Amino acid sequence: MKKLLLILFLSFSFIVSSYADSDSCINAYDNDVYENILIECTTPANAGDVVSQNILGWAYLSGQGVTQDYSMAFSWISKSAEQGNTWALGQLGLMYQNGYGVSKDYNQAFTLLTSAGKDWEGELEALEILIKEEAEAEAKKKAEEAAKTEIYQAIDKIENLKAIPANRIGKWYGSYDGGSETETCSGSDTIEIIVLHDQVMSRPFGEYSIIDSYGYSNYYVDFPDWTLHFFPNNIIQISDDQSEIDELYFETLMFPELESNPRYTNFELFQCNNLNNQIDFILLESDAIKFDKLIYSAKNECQNNKPIDCLREFVDFADVSNNNKLSRAELTRFAKFVVKWLTLRGELQLNERMGANAATMIIAPALAEFILLNYDYDNDEHIDIKEMTFDIANISGNSELNNKIIRGYIEALDLFSESKTNASRMLDDLF
Repeated sequence: MKKLLLILFLSFSFIVSSYADSDSCINAYDNDVYENILIECTTPANAGDVVSQNILGWAYLSGQGVTQDYSMAFSWISKSAEQGNTWALGQLGLMYQNGYGVSKDYNQAFTLLTSAGKDWEGELEALEILIKEEAEAEAKKKAEEAAKTEIYQAIDKIENLKAIPANRIGKWYGSYDGGSETETCSGSDTIEIIVLHDQVMSRPFGEYSIIDSYGYSNYYVDFPDWTLHFFPNNIIQISDDQSEIDELYFETLMFPELESNPRYTNFELFQCNNLNNQIDFILLESDAIKFDKLIYSAKNECQNNKPIDCLREFVDFADVSNNNKLSRAELTRFAKFVVKWLTLRGELQLNERMGANAATMIIAPALAEFILLNYDYDNDEHIDIKEMTFDIANISGNSELNNKIIRGYIEALDLFSESKTNASRMLDDLF
């Protein structure tokens, strides 16, 4: 269309042109003999002929008959535009819009397209839309950068205490839409959240059973442990690139000032005891949570006391009879807690198609028997701390108590599952 406009302009200019040499230039253009344009148009263009300037600029702009050169095109079209050529004004506006031969300048492009008149109204409207879209994109970019900066500043203020009260360890519930406690505990649009001392897991309420018959033996874990930061009233998850924050909170927000930030989300947790009548909680989760609290307590004990005191935390937990010895029944009970805890965390993947509780009933007695066979040196059907640590070297205040103390558990687990590596790592993490 713009070439046709140029042709019409040239037809009119041919009548009024005072430069005889422009005839050959116009003929070369009209007859599509573009290779002659440079020869025929240069002289009259240099002499100030608006038509020749127009054609020569068009040739350089489109690369017809000459090597495309935006700088030369801009130069010749500018000279034609200075003489009031509307085609040149419009084309010059597009060159400013696209940055051809000149720095991109929407304001200048708008002025030139406006001056070019009605034939360039379509291009002017397109430019207005482009200006609006780019302004919106720039505003969005600035808002995102501001949001990122705000997140970075918030993260800088975090002192990662890696501490959470024991009463926060347990099963909690939240709602996608940030509902009240009443709405959340109704079970509608509710998410189950398991908070352990170093891990957070979630799944939609009632979506499937953790102890069903299809081998789905662990929660869907969507909180990588290396991104979590634990505080007395908050659990903060920071994305790998530190540009987003997700906050789980029990009572009050740690970052209320970020609520309008699109890179920040928060999720209030409620206990909803009325929902803890599920078979999962009764048979598996409650015991696993109880054992996790023991791990949490034992870790603190290990940090502040001798390793033998750390081990005593577990013995006291298992010693139901309070006689400082562990019977087969007490070892079996303790083993049940271990198996359930590993199962909940997803560390123990049972390849048998059985519920986790049923698997526990089989594995736990085997673990107890295995421990007795390895550590009951006096054959009295009990083991005590002396027997547990009998062949552990360098058991002193400076020694590092590791998974050797409960290596019997690891070896026994290997008999029943394919999780030796995971189980070993988890048991090692206890200390």
